[in-house]
Amino acid sequence: MTGQPPTPAGDPRSLSELGLPLLLVLTGTGLLRATVGSDMYLRYVKEGLWPYLVASGVLLVLLGLAGIGAEVARRLRQPVLRRDASGRRYWHHPADGHAEGHDDHGHGHGGATRVAWLLAVPALTLLFVAPPALGSYTASRDGATARVERTGYEELADAPTTPMALEEFIGRSMYDSMSLRGRKIRVLGFVTAGRTPDTWYLNRLKVGCCAGDARTLRVEMHGFKAPADDTWVEVTGVWQPGEVTPDKPVPTMEVGALKSVAQPRNPYQDAPPTDG
Repeated sequence: MTGQPPTPAGDPRSLSELGLPLLLVLTGTGLLRATVGSDMYLRYVKEGLWPYLVASGVLLVLLGLAGIGAEVARRLRQPVLRRDASGRRYWHHPADGHAEGHDDHGHGHGGATRVAWLLAVPALTLLFVAPPALGSYTASRDGATARVERTGYEELADAPTTPMALEEFIGRSMYDSMSLRGRKIRVLGFVTAGRTPDTWYLNRLKVGCCAGDARTLRVEMHGFKAPADDTWVEVTGVWQPGEVTPDKPVPTMEVGALKSVAQPRNPYQDAPPTDG
């Protein structure tokens, strides 16, 4: 009589039993790599999601390890294929030493299992590859311009230069332009090419939850040669009168000075430039 257990130890089909736990461990490890001891997650989501990402990473790793442990224990109880003194193969049960039947036929499996392992590619990418934050490509998309809501603006301090978030500069241009007249304003953002060789844009990307819903805050720059796309710069300049509406929230600045800077820790947090 020939006996064949449903998924004996060493059968390539049994690799699929480890697939899901391993994917959970890889994905959870990738999340922890991006959040614990690293600011990489800020390239993809807003800062307030940090504790939820850490908790998710820990949970995925624990679930994956539990699944691997359960699968290892199951395999230790599985029959294994051996040969007797005459060379015939039989199923040996490690748990009780019982031997069952003979099977002289080899079994080849594993094609579908290899395909299933391709699902590990996204998890490995998350673990070993760090895609950069969104930049000029996203900022240049049609229909990606952020709307700036009317709000109350405090009176600006009397200073030679006023650091300002890009969103505030755009909002004042639409709703409180008198506060900008004649003032030197310093803003921070990354560069994209303009419509003509004499113009370019300073941009920040504003996210509601994650990089997938990013919208562009944009100021048109004049009077200074454009740096390369995606270069982060601090610009000191003067607001130029022009038509700025909620449907076209792109004010203009005449550039007086420009300085290249490193990308901020959180590229999606539109904050005024600091002296540091």
